Amino acid sequence: MREALRPPIRSPSLGRQKVVLAIAFFVIAAVSLLAFVSIQRLITASGRVEHTQNILVETNHFLSDLKDVENGGRSYFLTGDDRFLSIQRRGIANVRATSARLRKLQDSAELERRLDRLFALAERRIESSRQLVALRTMPGDARRSVAIGTSVMEQAKREAEAIIADQTETYGRDRRSLERQARLTSLALAIGVVLCLSAIAWLFRVREQEAERRRQLEEELRALNLALEDRIQQRTSEVKKARDLLNAVVENLPDMVLLKEPSGEGFRYVLVNAAGERLLGRDRQEILGKTEFDLYPPDEATAVLDANKAVADSGQPRVFNDRRITTPGGARTVETRMVPIATGNGSRPLILAIVRDVTSAKALEDQLRQLQRMDAIGRLTGGVAHDFNNLLAIIHGNSELLRARLDEGSEEAEMADDVIGAAARGAGLVRRLLAFARMQHLEAEAVDLNARLPDVLGLLQRALGENIRIQVRTCEGLWLAHIDPTQVDDALVNLAINARHAMPGGGTLIIETQNVHLDEDYASHHVEVSPGDYVMLAVSDTGSGMSEEVIARAFEPFFTTKEEGQGTGLGLSQVFGWVKQSGGHVKIYSELGHGTTVKLYLPRSQGSGTGPSREPDSVIPTGDETILVVEDNPSVRKTVIRQLHDLGYQTIEAENGTRAIDLVAGGARFDLLLTDVVMPGGMTGYDLVDRLRSDRLGLKVLLTSGYTELAVGQNQPVKRDPLLSKPYRKQDLGRAVRSALDDQVGTAATGSS
Repeated sequence: MREALRPPIRSPSLGRQKVVLAIAFFVIAAVSLLAFVSIQRLITASGRVEHTQNILVETNHFLSDLKDVENGGRSYFLTGDDRFLSIQRRGIANVRATSARLRKLQDSAELERRLDRLFALAERRIESSRQLVALRTMPGDARRSVAIGTSVMEQAKREAEAIIADQTETYGRDRRSLERQARLTSLALAIGVVLCLSAIAWLFRVREQEAERRRQLEEELRALNLALEDRIQQRTSEVKKARDLLNAVVENLPDMVLLKEPSGEGFRYVLVNAAGERLLGRDRQEILGKTEFDLYPPDEATAVLDANKAVADSGQPRVFNDRRITTPGGARTVETRMVPIATGNGSRPLILAIVRDVTSAKALEDQLRQLQRMDAIGRLTGGVAHDFNNLLAIIHGNSELLRARLDEGSEEAEMADDVIGAAARGAGLVRRLLAFARMQHLEAEAVDLNARLPDVLGLLQRALGENIRIQVRTCEGLWLAHIDPTQVDDALVNLAINARHAMPGGGTLIIETQNVHLDEDYASHHVEVSPGDYVMLAVSDTGSGMSEEVIARAFEPFFTTKEEGQGTGLGLSQVFGWVKQSGGHVKIYSELGHGTTVKLYLPRSQGSGTGPSREPDSVIPTGDETILVVEDNPSVRKTVIRQLHDLGYQTIEAENGTRAIDLVAGGARFDLLLTDVVMPGGMTGYDLVDRLRSDRLGLKVLLTSGYTELAVGQNQPVKRDPLLSKPYRKQDLGRAVRSALDDQVGTAATGSS
């Protein structure tokens, strides 16, 4: 866009020149006619010079305006900025105005023909620029329009240069004529040099002013060209900056961004960002210009191509979920959003694809579903085990009482022993189920696994046999683990037995300990893990290994790959439940034909070590104290009372906590409260203990239950009072009752305050 129009160059008025000449005429009478004629010719020549100068100036303005039209159209085509469109429109208006002024200045047929050709070319260039604006969304047609416009502009420049050259030549002739006339006038006025000197000086001063104006016009024209170049450079820089910003945004997107163009029957990649390079595992130059069949296996390439065609034909965006693609880094699960981009020329649209890698998210979802499934199975298993515990308590307790009344060696005694043995095996099965359900009673303490391993190695070697060698790799400075120590032995035996079945021809069992820190990154990929310090106990074998399908179900209760009769399928389930209930984490690493490693991540303890374990006494202790028995199941309550009577104790019975409170309020005297934890009516065993202990701080208590989930759920301190897990033998009951009576400090409870 050029500067505002400047006022036209003006010479001194003709009247003022005539006054000067008239004075000279009257003074120089002898040469008046010659002087008058000479001056008239001088004036005419000066007018022609001025006319020629105006034509040159307006022609240069015309070219500058036409350049504004061209640059405004091209800039709008490149950027889409409406400001450039305004520049184009002002340029068109200025071209029209300059054309009108040039029409008024034309004074010959030749100049008129040249101006006609110039104006025609200008109209073609204006029309070409308008077409370029209209074809902005059609790159192919736009390139042709640009080429045509450039050609027309070059023709217009040549025509304008011809006009300028012709006018410059005319200007030269007129100037030479003017100089001749000036010399003649000077000679004519030499006679009256004194009087005419002032007039001649004034005329020369007029010429100097005109020359100064011409110089100023030339400088302004150069400044106009420089300003135009600066504006073009500025607009180009702005376009580049916008392009670089857009590229930076696309490059830093976390999702893969692809742009494809139709190529034959398929689509060819024309753009890919850095995330696409990472996901596809290829350099950008290996992707651009390629089709789906160059990047993916045939079946995946066909699926991608069908999706591209469906989006292109429908003209609507679509989202494709859970699509799998194979990359050099392995198979990935992706979510793809495809958007068609019309080209405006009627051909098949481009395809913009935004691809998100959801492999990790899907893996976490699968883990969460598996954990929820295992939790549901555990709850169901725990409920069944709890009810089965009550049945086993009745069977086991009454069988022991019946056995004590039978003669040794009789057939009836053997039958009773079989019942007792079956009940014991059932109790063991229930304990495993409760371990899986995370409902077993745990006595957690600080345990040094390195110190405990030697005690269990002999048992493991006997269980494994001579053809399996055991290697132990312990970690120096091993942290203490906060676990139930008795469960460690069971877990090692279970894992060793599984390893033995995986190595029928013999092999090596490796037991390792290690200090491990599971960080936030690991926890983000395993939803059930809390970041922190763990003590790792790993058991590895050189056996047949497990498939992915078997690993996925390995911890399910009753799932086994052994032949019928060779296992219950509860070994790993018990380990899984114990580790989870302890706040740890279990991970299986295995490949078919390359063995298996089971890693137990046990919570780190802040304690100082394990206390000495106490071996059970061989003699069943008895007593004569009074025990308040609170049990909701009538059969279980009756069996417990029989066992206590057989041990010499007196009993008071209550079917629930409310009845027990009423008995105490009525004055019932007793030395020990033996209560079930889970009872109907809304009052648990813990609630009953709290109610009675609020008035009797020295109350002695022995809790009994098939599991302790309710207590944990209510944030009850599980280890506050001793707990006897169902089902139990008479000797277990006798030892627990005696221990509760002897070890706790307090006085006998009475019904009075």
